Amino acid sequence: MNDGKPVVDMPPAPVSAEAAADQGLLLDVEQDRLPLVIIEPGAPSPVEDPDADSVLLELDDLLPDPEGEVVLFTGDDVSVNILTKETITGFGVADEHVTASGVDVTGLNFYSFEGGMTVYSSSDVLIINDPNVS
Repeated sequence: MNDGKPVVDMPPAPVSAEAAADQGLLLDVEQDRLPLVIIEPGAPSPVEDPDADSVLLELDDLLPDPEGEVVLFTGDDVSVNILTKETITGFGVADEHVTASGVDVTGLNFYSFEGGMTVYSSSDVLIINDPNVS
């Protein structure tokens, strides 16, 4: 049913950012994308119902080295969640790099935040972006 007009593949319609007030917006992502949970203002935080197999860290509680870097050492059986209201400015797998504290983070996952901190981890980290964090 082509009437001479060019056919253009349109992207799928955007998903509304207006989630129900009692829920956050969970982005189900592929491996090459950032694992992220976004909490709507005023919505309850998933922190109120923590998973027994995960460790929750608040970004502001982490102590970076002089270059603003933190390296997390975790076991395979523990998942790490980082709670923050800061925007993520970068993520991926680190190129060849040694931190100011002398840790070789080459090949580790990294997550950079707007405040200048970068977190490195050998396993995936779930970032919980919650504007309600005090």
